[in-house]
Amino acid sequence: MKFMLRVIVVACAALAVSAAQSPHSPSELIGTWRGTSTCSDREAAPACKDEVVIYDFTPGEAAGSVHWKADKVVNGQRRTMGEFDVVYNPSESCWRADLQTPQFNMVWRVSVNGKQLTGSAMLLPGKQIVRKIEARKD
Repeated sequence: MKFMLRVIVVACAALAVSAAQSPHSPSELIGTWRGTSTCSDREAAPACKDEVVIYDFTPGEAAGSVHWKADKVVNGQRRTMGEFDVVYNPSESCWRADLQTPQFNMVWRVSVNGKQLTGSAMLLPGKQIVRKIEARKD
């Protein structure tokens, strides 16, 4: 009985350590990423332009959030497109931001696999995927 109790205690401690070291902590995004943001539905977003991008991710103000500064490269110069915070959404297995402006309502989703970042922007309410993102961490 004592042996079984020890096994349970050790297993619970291991689970607690594993949860604390979640593979989807803000640290996986923090840093500079370079790549492309390409148009995937020009009917839904006719003004869309393919872009070379530089994304800077820094710690967000809220616990567990990450601040995303998105720049595009035009004539060799960085031009800021926007800034917002993302949070990890376990049900979608991605970092997510809901962005609403007078011009559009979008959901941005990005996922990290090592030094590779992939993602998309979905236009609402129609749920058209209007952008695909591919970037690598510096």
